[in-house]
Amino acid sequence: MKDYIPFIPPDDVVTIKARLWNAKESKIYFDWFISIKDDRVEYLLTSIDEDLTGNNEIDIERVGRKVSSILQKPPFSELKEGELIITNKGLALIADLSLLISKLIIKSCPQITWKIVKKPKGNISYNLPALFEFPLISHLELMGGSIVEAKAILRGDKTDAIWLEIYKYAINLIK
Repeated sequence: MKDYIPFIPPDDVVTIKARLWNAKESKIYFDWFISIKDDRVEYLLTSIDEDLTGNNEIDIERVGRKVSSILQKPPFSELKEGELIITNKGLALIADLSLLISKLIIKSCPQITWKIVKKPKGNISYNLPALFEFPLISHLELMGGSIVEAKAILRGDKTDAIWLEIYKYAINLIK
């Protein structure tokens, strides 16, 4: 796979850091995000020639393994000074994987909903869409965390098992 559609927010917010958005800008991003998330998941699955079977854990394990393998090759990562560095296409790929994991969490636990993180202002996910209604924590924002884990995979610090671990962690927060 050589080409992958970038994950580019609307022009109104693309040049501003999320934590600096006002309420209107946060809502613009949120509405855009909600409108594209399902299409992005379908695009990911089509791009890597995968279908969901209905078994969330098996699907995440299989898709995560494939995405992790793809991530380690150009154009999704590149070698710089002896280290694999994630590219913009790699970021888009991982963002879409995080949307798939989020979708399957919601499928397993329909009480989980998308909302904008509004408190506290110092939260790393402030102004971003996240999954809410967990009984033990206020929210989970998987996209940022998934990017951190993808970078760890490229460094050799994590394996593709992390994607299933993320899913299980979220599910266990509900039980």
